[in-house]
Amino acid sequence: MTIFSRSAYLSFAFILISFTWIHAQTKLTDKDVQEIQSKAKGNITELENLMNFVTFNAASTTEIQSVIERSYTASSNNHLFFNRKVVIEDDLTPGFNKDNTKDLETDKYLNTLDVYYEKTSEPSIHLTNVQVSNVKKKDYLYVKVVFDSKFDSKFKKSSVAYTTKQRMAVIRADKIGYSWQTRIIGITFYDPFKPITSTENDVVVINTNPYADEKQPDLSYEKGEIKPAYTTEQRPFNIGVKVGVASSVWVGDVGNNYELGGRLGGVAGIYMRYYGKRYSHIGLGMDMLYVAKGATVTTQSSGIKTDFQLNYVEVPVFVNIFILGKDRFKPYINLGYAPAFLLSASSKRSNASESLDQTDYFQSYDGNVILGLGFDFKASRRNRMTVDMRFDLGTSNILNTKYRFLFVNDNQISQGAFSLSVGYAFGL
Repeated sequence: MTIFSRSAYLSFAFILISFTWIHAQTKLTDKDVQEIQSKAKGNITELENLMNFVTFNAASTTEIQSVIERSYTASSNNHLFFNRKVVIEDDLTPGFNKDNTKDLETDKYLNTLDVYYEKTSEPSIHLTNVQVSNVKKKDYLYVKVVFDSKFDSKFKKSSVAYTTKQRMAVIRADKIGYSWQTRIIGITFYDPFKPITSTENDVVVINTNPYADEKQPDLSYEKGEIKPAYTTEQRPFNIGVKVGVASSVWVGDVGNNYELGGRLGGVAGIYMRYYGKRYSHIGLGMDMLYVAKGATVTTQSSGIKTDFQLNYVEVPVFVNIFILGKDRFKPYINLGYAPAFLLSASSKRSNASESLDQTDYFQSYDGNVILGLGFDFKASRRNRMTVDMRFDLGTSNILNTKYRFLFVNDNQISQGAFSLSVGYAFGL
């Protein structure tokens, strides 16, 4: 590998590591902001009414199920949640808090409320002290709404009494024609260490009336494909550790006197993924791995078997093509390139007791084309697990020029490896 090509590769790797998603600045008028904040407050009132209807002892099961379904159905006049996949942190079990809870999708949360909350003839759920943040933007416009939640009745599966809890709803705003539509995209326990008064991701507010001139451009954000929303979004960067096994073999014509066989090795190291937010089907990846490869070579005339072990540091760079754009489960295809830098090489013959250092016999650099398949799971609120199956095919001769006489003069020996690894990554 030339100095120039190595420098180019390292530069690309640095860009990948330091790459940050930059959001375009959005401008809204003060009237837009007032409308969004007012409708977001109204969403909390709707949520209170919905929960009280579900827990009303005179409502029939059919009526309750109909109201629950309409709350997340886009065509409904009672559309409150962005979709049924919106996640709500469980506050139905007394004692749950921001440090001890579980995620429930909307229909699961409301059905749990229906089944396990002691029903009453009067409203028993009160959402008060509603406060709304500034309008913010990531891939969409949204506000954070903090409120106090108090349940006056009982949870059937627990004797512990409810206490007042601070909750936070994230509410998405979409401009439909000349008005704003707001929908809940997640509800969590409020973390006072992350106050809604923070100006992070705030949009710019101007005092221009956007409706005065029909030719004035729309100042709202760029609308895109509607995607399921979660209280804790997929973090764009993930970094983690992985371990696994690697089965490798040399590929090439070594003559009639030698037979090539496979060798079981290992793989371990760190990996980084950039999932992105806008393009849910494409991600970027980079690993830094220790990989043990090699092969067994059997001399036909003597029957002696020699085990070669080659230890590399590999820095694969690749594209993940996600087959499904789901947050919880992402099967993917891997395509990329993996530079491999030789650390050491050794051999041990079946009729010898000691290993020999063979580092000088092999090239210090080997490039590998990557083709793989994997499965990516949401392990917790921000962290993910991966199961990665990958085939690497070497693109160069691994034998050093002056030692190619080992088998057949000027022989081309490349190295292929199949690896299976498991990784755990932390969202940044």
